[in-house]
Amino acid sequence: MNRLLETTHHDALGEALPHRYGQAAQPGPASELTVALATSSRQPPADLSQRLFARVAASANDSANIINIRRPRLTAPQSGWPDGIQARNLRGQTWLLDLEAGARLPSKAAGTYEILVLEGNLLGANVELNRQGYLLCSADLPLQARTATRMYLRLHGKSDPFQATGDAKALTELNWQPLREGVDVAQLHAQNGAVTMFARFAPGARVPAHPHDIDEECLMVEGDLFLGDVLLPEGGFQFAPAGTRHGELTADMPCLLFFHGAVDAGAVDNSYRADRGWPAL
Repeated sequence: MNRLLETTHHDALGEALPHRYGQAAQPGPASELTVALATSSRQPPADLSQRLFARVAASANDSANIINIRRPRLTAPQSGWPDGIQARNLRGQTWLLDLEAGARLPSKAAGTYEILVLEGNLLGANVELNRQGYLLCSADLPLQARTATRMYLRLHGKSDPFQATGDAKALTELNWQPLREGVDVAQLHAQNGAVTMFARFAPGARVPAHPHDIDEECLMVEGDLFLGDVLLPEGGFQFAPAGTRHGELTADMPCLLFFHGAVDAGAVDNSYRADRGWPAL
């Protein structure tokens, strides 16, 4: 038995191993850290908690009056829309419409139609719009879907910034220019301090947080985009009334945004534009 107790065991490198019946190893310096971690409350510092809650509260306050419709669903024909049209009211006089082939838009005695064709074909007097074609016209212009057509439609009243003047204005070709690194814009129409445009984001592109001096509407045409803490998916719609504020816009994939509102100065990088031969906005 004594010989058994005296036997020394070694590891693979020849180092002596402690005997299994010997004295237990004494705690080393690492034991103090282990004890400290085990007894820690693991609560963030009070000032960090306050900052986090303040950030959440500020985000909620900024977006309190913003309307987000992530995936608008259209409904059967409604009162005020002729047969062959399914409609979803997005806000006010802004609609998402599905027209069957041959369906006609209702003619209005007054006002201005602003139209973006998302899919299909739309025909009018001397006007033909295909996918991503844009039209600003008098609301009494006869318009008919040649094929099944989905569109964004906004009716501008007399007090709205956009007013049709003269012939219908249709755009089918876009002129792109840089807004800032990773973001290009193509203006569709500008009038009375408001602008409608496409904004094209590259992956990783960002636009700083900014306020809204006038009402703003955004429709995600392709891809998706973070607008502050909200992810707006393809087909989604957001309305941000004047006085609200957007958090940082962030794209982690290519996307195309249809925008109506005003371009805030904080969203523009004029030094980046100047380096590429474009004047300040």
